[in-house]
Amino acid sequence: MNVAIVEDSQKDSQLLLSLLTEYMKHYDFNLKIEGFKSGEEFLSALEPERFDLCFMDIYMERLSGVEAAERLREIDPQCLVIFLTSSPDYMAEGFRLRAWRYLLKPVTMESIREAMAECIEQTELSRRRLNVNVGRKEVSLPFSKIYYVATANRNIEIHGREAVLITNTHVTFERLTSPLLEDYRFFCVGKGLVINLQFVKHIEESCAVMLNGDRLPISRRKRPEVSAALVQFQFENE
Repeated sequence: MNVAIVEDSQKDSQLLLSLLTEYMKHYDFNLKIEGFKSGEEFLSALEPERFDLCFMDIYMERLSGVEAAERLREIDPQCLVIFLTSSPDYMAEGFRLRAWRYLLKPVTMESIREAMAECIEQTELSRRRLNVNVGRKEVSLPFSKIYYVATANRNIEIHGREAVLITNTHVTFERLTSPLLEDYRFFCVGKGLVINLQFVKHIEESCAVMLNGDRLPISRRKRPEVSAALVQFQFENE
């Protein structure tokens, strides 16, 4: 797990580092923590998918944590952000930037436990990948980017937000999608169709409307089950 601490106070940075190191001893994670003294220093080192989690001090000289987080969202939208602040005054900005959590300084082990438990789960989910063969090449697709998987004639289509990957693999649809169905985000809504609940906008009488506008048929037998699964998913992940 790769973690960035962006904090201009050496005292606060060292406290957070020690608490994180102590907490993560209980997990089988390869933990790497990098510290940055300013938003500028952090952004100069930032690359897509370099960090799983960023602890960002909101109030820093020159470039604020909010401004640095905005830039982070552009470069790596999958990185989780936890804001550090001595005052709750900036919470509205944090919500606008989809901050994962707010921690009031000085940080305590109790607040680390509350924040990190879900962060670890989200990091594990973001790393799950589906391996499929396209021609003679194996492609590894993040679960978090798959909107749905559907059969199409003799092929299997894997749909993202805009892109579609078509595979004519000899693997059956059931076997290809079985890893997805072990993940609570995915649901089989009919024969030859598995959807990712996180990308469902809403359910209509006979179809699931996805965030990219695609309308996917739900079998009559599955409709009550799909509706219940979506409500539970949205309630637990709001």
